[in-house]
Amino acid sequence: MAIYRRGEIYWCEWRIGGARTRESTGTADRAAAQEWHDRRRAELWREARLGERPPATWDEAALAWLSEHSAHKRSHADDLLILRWLTGRLSGKTLPELTTAVMVGLRDAKIAEGCAPATANRHLAVVSAVMNHHARTVPAIVPTVPYLTERTSAWRWITREQARALLAELPPHLAAMSRLALATGLRRANITGLQWSRVDLARRVAWIESDDMKAGRALAVPLNDEAVAVLRGQWGTDPAWVFTWRKEPIFHVVTKAWHAACLRAGVEGLRFHDLRHTWASWHVQAGTPLPVLQQLGGWASYSMVLRYAHLAPGHVAGYADRVSLTISPTGGDEVSECFASMPDGVGWLTGLEPATTGITIRDSTS
Repeated sequence: MAIYRRGEIYWCEWRIGGARTRESTGTADRAAAQEWHDRRRAELWREARLGERPPATWDEAALAWLSEHSAHKRSHADDLLILRWLTGRLSGKTLPELTTAVMVGLRDAKIAEGCAPATANRHLAVVSAVMNHHARTVPAIVPTVPYLTERTSAWRWITREQARALLAELPPHLAAMSRLALATGLRRANITGLQWSRVDLARRVAWIESDDMKAGRALAVPLNDEAVAVLRGQWGTDPAWVFTWRKEPIFHVVTKAWHAACLRAGVEGLRFHDLRHTWASWHVQAGTPLPVLQQLGGWASYSMVLRYAHLAPGHVAGYADRVSLTISPTGGDEVSECFASMPDGVGWLTGLEPATTGITIRDSTS
């Protein structure tokens, strides 16, 4: 009996190489079941007689990637959540079946859930990573991944008056963590995970281990007077953790109490990470050089701190007047040869620049 019915679904049974195999066709349609049977039997015959390997399923490839690659990533917990969502929609499918059209469906499903394009792209990136990881073992063509265009994420900073208003509205434990964030620029996870073994109040320094840093490099955090005052206020609350709530470590900061306090303080929608942006913005406005800010904040690249450069344009303002209609070469013999045969003050019209020593700025009122 090649095809038989079990309940509403058709099943197949055959013998290849002396071994009996039974599989469900997954359909209640007789014609579709027969087509599935013929195709599957040909695949089994080629595997047994020609040694061809069956195509890997999503489940097999995802498990291999998870155990060999993702387990060593800092985002391992996030990968698990993404894989759980993907496997609910891709379980049982073979990798050749995961075409670009299938990925578009996954992408659209995330958008339909109300997720941002960046979230949908992270899910597609995991699909791509799983398929590329498998392709290193079994050469295969990975389809084009239909990523969405992401807008540059906006960041926010608040004034000192707004910060004081927020701290006054927050519960004591959240206010203390927020004050430390504004004083040091530490990220949320580094503050909630801070332990006394990583704090030296006598030397006014705290340490963040490389495993806890986003950039993967350990960071020594100098403690200013504000930070020292916050930490001294926490001394004795717990022998291990700096910040606790009801004698338990704190993991979640943006709670109902946070949102309510932000609303009362007039900074609705403020994220805890925006306190890090605020700390950096205050530094730049106070004249802290960007390379120094990079070291203080533990950023991996200089480009990450350039986002704050516009808050202190003073270091480039002096160069603005070097290009002006009132600039002309002077100084007699010191004038460049390029200007020797030109009427006074028209060199800029031809795109030529005078020697640096021959530039003066005329008073427009004279």
